[in-house]
Amino acid sequence: MIIGLIAVGTQCALLTLTARGAEERYGPDDPFAAIDGEPIFLGELNLILAERLRVRDLERVSLDVKRATAALLVRRHLAMKSLQQQGGSSLAAIVDRSIETFASEATRRGSSLAEQAKSRLADETSLKADIRWRTAWSEYLKSQLNETNLRRFFGREQTRYAGGRWQVSQIFVDMDSSDTASVELAAKKMRDLADQIRKSGSVSSAFAEAARQHSDAASAGDGGMIGWVEKEGDLPASVMNAVRETEAGQVSEPVRSPLGMHLLFVHESEAGKLTFDELSDQAQLRRDAADALFDALVRRQSDAKIVWFIGALK
Repeated sequence: MIIGLIAVGTQCALLTLTARGAEERYGPDDPFAAIDGEPIFLGELNLILAERLRVRDLERVSLDVKRATAALLVRRHLAMKSLQQQGGSSLAAIVDRSIETFASEATRRGSSLAEQAKSRLADETSLKADIRWRTAWSEYLKSQLNETNLRRFFGREQTRYAGGRWQVSQIFVDMDSSDTASVELAAKKMRDLADQIRKSGSVSSAFAEAARQHSDAASAGDGGMIGWVEKEGDLPASVMNAVRETEAGQVSEPVRSPLGMHLLFVHESEAGKLTFDELSDQAQLRRDAADALFDALVRRQSDAKIVWFIGALK
C-alpha cells in the first residue's frame, strides 16, 4: 500500500507547551507517552496535525486539539498492539513491505523517508509508525468488514439504521467548548437537573418547566419541544445517538456536542422496519462498524501500563 506523498511545509516543527507556569519546547523525537515501555513520539502527533489540519505552524493549533490528538494516538497504539498480537509475522511482513514501497516511491520522486517525515513536521521513526498503523488497520478492515459481519452489526444496532423516529424535547446550554472547566460545570448542572426531573411526579411536565427556565435553545418557550427526529442531520451526531439509546418516557444523561450541552427527554418512539438488504447507503454503517472494531481492539489492552511524559497533553 502506498501512502500519498504530501508536503505541507517545515515551519515551526517544535511544539511549545505551558507546564507548571513555564513554556517548554519539544521536538518530533521527544516522547509524550509510553505504553508498556514503548514510547509514542511527538512526531506522530505533528504528522497527524500537519496532514489532517494542513497546518504549517503548530503554535496555532489549540491545546484542546493537541490533547485530543494525543489521546487518539495512545488509543491507536493500544489497538496496534492488539493487531500485532493477532497478525504475528504475517502482518509484520505486510507492514515491512508497505514501508519499503513508500520508501521506493519517495526515492523515485527524488525524496527520502527522512525528507518526507520532515515535510510532515515529524521524524523518520514517527513516519514509519504511521505507515505501520495505516497498513495494519487497512488490512484488518478488509478482513472484518465483510457482508456477514456487517449484517451481524446491523442486527445488533438495528435501531440506528432501520429507520424509526423519536419525539424529543431538549434542554440546551451554550458553553465554551474549549474551556474544560466550563464543560465540566455545564455537565454537572445538567446531571443535577436531570436527577431533579426524574424525582418529580410528572417527568414530562417537570422537563418542560426546566426547559423554560434553563434552556438556551429557541425551543425553550415551547418547553424544549423539538418534535420528531429520525435521521442523521436532524440533530448533532452525539445527540442523535443519545436519542436512540434513551427509552420513551426517560431523560438522557447530559450529552456534549459541538454546539454545547444537551439534556433530552424522549416522549415517544416508533421503531423502523428497514432491513439490511433495503439499506441503500452503507457508508454510515461501515464507519460505525469500523469504530466498534477499533474500540474492541483498544479494550483488549486494558492491562497495558500507560505513562505520560508531557502532562499538558494528558
